[in-house]
Amino acid sequence: MKKKILILSSIIIAIFLGIMLNLTYDINSNDSKIETIKIGINVWPGYSHAFIAQEMGFFEKNNVDVELILDKEYSETQNLYLNGKVDGVFEVFSDSIFHNFDGVDTKIVYVADYSTSGDVIVGIGNSLSELKGKKIGVEGFNSFSHIFVLKALESAGLSEKDVEFVNVSAHNVLLYLEEGKIHAGHTWEPTKSDAIKKNYNVLVEAGEIPGIITDVLAFNKKIIQERPEDIKSVVQSILEAREFIQTNRDEAISIMAEQTGMSFEEMQHGIMGVYQPNLEENINTMINSEDSTSLTSTGRFIANFYLERGQINKMPNFDEIIESTFLRQIATDT
Repeated sequence: MKKKILILSSIIIAIFLGIMLNLTYDINSNDSKIETIKIGINVWPGYSHAFIAQEMGFFEKNNVDVELILDKEYSETQNLYLNGKVDGVFEVFSDSIFHNFDGVDTKIVYVADYSTSGDVIVGIGNSLSELKGKKIGVEGFNSFSHIFVLKALESAGLSEKDVEFVNVSAHNVLLYLEEGKIHAGHTWEPTKSDAIKKNYNVLVEAGEIPGIITDVLAFNKKIIQERPEDIKSVVQSILEAREFIQTNRDEAISIMAEQTGMSFEEMQHGIMGVYQPNLEENINTMINSEDSTSLTSTGRFIANFYLERGQINKMPNFDEIIESTFLRQIATDT
């Protein structure tokens, strides 16, 4: 009888120990599980090399789990970020400035590209001066698109009072032109190429007004504070993806085109329409406040636009928005 009780007790103890070991394993597994960093991205060639980092395994190689959440429309990726659905976002510099006055602490960690011929105003006629009294499409009022078009009009001797602005998505500009709802509009690939095929003219390119359209990768300040090593790994991976474009151009264009739903030719034209700064140039544009195309210099111009319109109440402290730490660490490591 005692022997049976002893055996039964041993079995119970063994079961108990097994349960405890499983619980410990589960707890440790949960603790060590890597939480995914989510980044919003829209269809734009200038930062589509993020998909190369994903498809070529650069994120995985650098020990960071990243999910790129793609939406065709720029405005939708903005909504994802502002509503906390993603940790970071590829966006235009001017929006990073505005977020910090809109209650979302945002820091820029990487400059993806400067638009040269990627962003354009397409329309009827041969010059901007012909648009006096006409309707022009912009992607949101008081937006980077609005700033770009206003600056372009200024260079042609026109003011905001000389035209009528229409709020239209960049990818719907051709549709609005065809329907006669606008006479010109700000857009980019693939709509740019489609409009040219329909015999609309490029009236101005972004490169004629340098620095206004600068695309960046920005993150919520909270995740930067909580996971700095992971953010550094994200930046490292995207820099590696940029280098992949330089050495494997056709393969890179194919990957980016497939992931964004663009044709090879559209992506190729899109890449030709931007300048993507390397590591050294990234650091310089972040820390050299006197350079005319630096983030601080162009940021002051953009901030003044918002100040004049009452969108913000003071000049931003760009040292709090521009985060060059990760780029400088990567430069030191290499």
